[in-house]
Amino acid sequence: MVEIAEAATISWVAMERPLKRIDLLRHELKALRFMLENFHEGKLGAEQIPRREDFQSEQARTLYDTIMNARTRAAAEQRLAELELEDVDIESFLRLSGEHYYSYPALVKQRAEAIRLGKLKVEGG
Repeated sequence: MVEIAEAATISWVAMERPLKRIDLLRHELKALRFMLENFHEGKLGAEQIPRREDFQSEQARTLYDTIMNARTRAAAEQRLAELELEDVDIESFLRLSGEHYYSYPALVKQRAEAIRLGKLKVEGG
């Protein structure tokens, strides 16, 4: 099982100002790329995977659904390649390695909790 850095914490200083939507999406994409690389191989436990509602962008939720509902990584990649999402370059998403993004699933979960508690705001949200 892959170790996910649960210690990846949000800087409380950073929470004093709103998070830009593009930064939020960028971090969600990194979490999803890591999940794609590890989920179907059984390297992630259920507790390590952010919930669908932890992802703030519709694009990320679409990718999440595609990854989680596929039976294999190859099937997920095939379905992902067929998607056209605003602000997401699917070709680059599939080409990049997710091995260094191990802290991003925890970051997505932490940010979602901070947003739900009103401790973190998203620009325009």
